[in-house]
Amino acid sequence: MNLFADYLAKFKRYRTPVLAVLATVMLVCSAVWSFDVPWSEIIGYLIACLLGVTVIVISAALVVFLFKWVQGRGR
Repeated sequence: MNLFADYLAKFKRYRTPVLAVLATVMLVCSAVWSFDVPWSEIIGYLIACLLGVTVIVISAALVVFLFKWVQGRGR
């Protein structure tokens, strides 16, 4: 019984991210199939999005580092 409860808890944890990824893939594929958007454009947009997210993550990490550094100097 405990094994089933553990499985159910893991399933619930990963259900939303998996469904979000599948929905995004279906959205992209439907754009390609329905509107004849070339895959090369889709890949270009994907690369641009990944670069944008990378810039945001690096900027956030830099801000956190600076805040912790300034906070540590004040002690």
